[in-house]
Amino acid sequence: MKLIKEVNIIEDKKMIWRLNLTSLGLWILFFALFEVLAYWIQGMNVTEMTIVELFIGSIALLGLLVIHELIHGLFFKLYQPEKKVEFGFKNGMAYATSSDSYYPRNQYIWIAAAPFVLITLLLLALFIAEALSKVLFVMLASIHAAGCVGDFYYLYLLSKQPKDIQVKDTEKGIELYR
Repeated sequence: MKLIKEVNIIEDKKMIWRLNLTSLGLWILFFALFEVLAYWIQGMNVTEMTIVELFIGSIALLGLLVIHELIHGLFFKLYQPEKKVEFGFKNGMAYATSSDSYYPRNQYIWIAAAPFVLITLLLLALFIAEALSKVLFVMLASIHAAGCVGDFYYLYLLSKQPKDIQVKDTEKGIELYR
């Protein structure tokens, strides 16, 4: 196999800076999107965040971070059960890795996209069931979605590649092979 591209998302300071700036823009976009979605579901319901909701939301965000990485790990294991999955936190980023494992492009797309899709659907279901207030739903969904910036970057890169490439997961990011 021939290496096409190497992406070091964990240690590349310029990449981290660009992703953080992109995340701010995504937060604004997703905040507006989830506000509109909440309006369609619940109608005009103006609420203010209470100190209790702020506390609950902060704790929930930490929980979502853990769940997000566990979902990546679950999908790594789903596609290659024999491979080891590790979790970590470096340079302000939590990560799950199945280092030196190769995945077909479409499997890695699911590995990257699964936390955004599943957590967004969970938060939406909790909001519809009225287990989350509008303000908590919008806060959690938009901050989580913006935090998926690295996953979205991988999805962007993979969308530009042919379907027959292999993606090698590394401790620093990914490598693309043909």
